[in-house]
Amino acid sequence: MRKGRSALPSKTTQTTITRLYPLFLMLLPIIFSVIVFFGYSQTKLLYYQNEVQAMDRQLNSVFQILSLFDKRVKDNSITRTEAQESAKKLLAGTRLPDGTRNTNDVELTLSSGDAFIVFNSQGNLLVHPHLEGQNMFQLSDADGRTLVREVLHKGKTVITYPSLDPTTETRDTKIAVARYFPEWDWHVSLTTAESDFYHQLSLLKSLLVLLVLGSYLITAFLFYNTKRKDKALLSSTLRGQQLAETNQGILKTLAVALEERDSYTSGHSQRVAFYMRVIGQSMNLDEKTLDTMYTGGLLHDIGKIGIEDSILLKPGRLTDEEYEIIRSHPIRGEALLKRLYADAGRQNSAEIDAILCITRHHHERYDGKGYPDQLAGEEIPLLARVAAVADSFDAMTSSRAYRKGLSYSKACDEIIRNAGTQFCPEVVAAFFRCMTEETFFHAHHISRVTEMIDRIHDKNGMPYIHRVSS
Repeated sequence: MRKGRSALPSKTTQTTITRLYPLFLMLLPIIFSVIVFFGYSQTKLLYYQNEVQAMDRQLNSVFQILSLFDKRVKDNSITRTEAQESAKKLLAGTRLPDGTRNTNDVELTLSSGDAFIVFNSQGNLLVHPHLEGQNMFQLSDADGRTLVREVLHKGKTVITYPSLDPTTETRDTKIAVARYFPEWDWHVSLTTAESDFYHQLSLLKSLLVLLVLGSYLITAFLFYNTKRKDKALLSSTLRGQQLAETNQGILKTLAVALEERDSYTSGHSQRVAFYMRVIGQSMNLDEKTLDTMYTGGLLHDIGKIGIEDSILLKPGRLTDEEYEIIRSHPIRGEALLKRLYADAGRQNSAEIDAILCITRHHHERYDGKGYPDQLAGEEIPLLARVAAVADSFDAMTSSRAYRKGLSYSKACDEIIRNAGTQFCPEVVAAFFRCMTEETFFHAHHISRVTEMIDRIHDKNGMPYIHRVSS
């Protein structure tokens, strides 16, 4: 048995956790979405920087070729016009009769959607898939006009700009990296469609969108499942409470009937329950266990309800057969309580098991000579060992038809004398830490059983008058 205050979360804490759980479920996909968004933003930035660097390296290769052409011009191997025409063919393909370029004839290896645009400082297009030879500043809505303006007027080298394809009349967004070749006054830019630029990243984006949607679906399922379980648990708890109230009414009636059968033993059960609680407090048992002990003390002799009055109330000596019937009351009581508690609910199983142990084993002896199971020492559950001391002490101090009860001091002497044989030494030590003549007097002036059982399941477990300071 665990000692000290219970380390389990309080009911208030558990209720708070239960109420916050749906809120946590709703926040979880939102938090996940925010994390994914920031993670994707950082990844997109790194991807953008890497792709721009790759395009710049490709431009660098082009400038090395242009430098070779320019060197041949300076060596008078070819004219500048011939060099520039060769460079244009290399960058954009063969010029067609309609003024456009055959992009399939480009000698450089380009990715899908990539193209070169070359213009001079006056805005004249020297290389362009569709508008070669025109001046960009004289066109109102032309593919690459923003590119030329951003490069010439603002000196940008990386530009994102709107684009219009004159052949399909479709608008798109393009990304360009531009560099200046001063020997020929050429601004050379490598352009690509934004969709092609982010093609590989778009796959990751789609995957992340699916993950976020999946998190919302999972959350919706968990939320629904939690609500369904809460509803089922509430229904089960209500049924358990109704059943417990019904069974408690039955137990109340039985306990009252048992007490009222014998005027000599009237009040015995509540005194045993009282003694058990004060002993438990002395042992620093937690409040929940103390309440369970108290209930077990009230019900420990419930098995006597089925024993005939001729045996139970017999004033003279019992026969061996009658004595065995009396000795059967722990087993009878356990069986009766099992039937009454059969559907009380799993949440109360530990308390019910403890009450059953008290009922069955309160006549076991520490030396193994008790009944009904001849358990010895630590084999006997702790609460049953406490019940044995409390039950015996009250029995010794109570008067019967065939004998007068012992005084408080003589009963205490008997408890000491039988420590280690009939009683657990640990429980005996706790008994004497809390038991005084004042406590003994208080036990014999507490409420009748009808008043006490009414309070077994109140919010405090028992009336304040029966809570003795430890």
